[in-house]
Amino acid sequence: MKNAAGIICIALFLLAVVCFIGCRALASERVIEKIRFEKTSATKERVSFKLSGYCPPSVFGLEGEKGRLICDFFNTMMEKDIPRAMTTDGNLILGIRVGLHAAPKQKVRVVMDLAPPFGKDYAVEQHFYENNIFVVSVHLK
Repeated sequence: MKNAAGIICIALFLLAVVCFIGCRALASERVIEKIRFEKTSATKERVSFKLSGYCPPSVFGLEGEKGRLICDFFNTMMEKDIPRAMTTDGNLILGIRVGLHAAPKQKVRVVMDLAPPFGKDYAVEQHFYENNIFVVSVHLK
């Protein structure tokens, strides 16, 4: 009976080690390769992310005078040549800020600063395409 318990403990330990190494390897394989802003019309703009693989972010907004749209890419890294701050020529998306966060969970956070809506509401759409392109579109309702 002691041998069975010892074998189970060793197997669980090895499984934990394999999962830890696998998660670290997965994070190193997930990379934001490029971020691009595009103004498609006076009332619609989008930000596209070229990714190394399938890693859709958690997307949420913060309302108020200085509204923001936030994309959290968990267990993902970013190319070193991606600027930490980008200005745009947008009417809706005024700027894009990128940061790497280690706690409480490793992530790349992309913050899109939105123009005040002046009594209008924004609509946000998100799409993940087969070629590992994630797109967030913002337009007036």
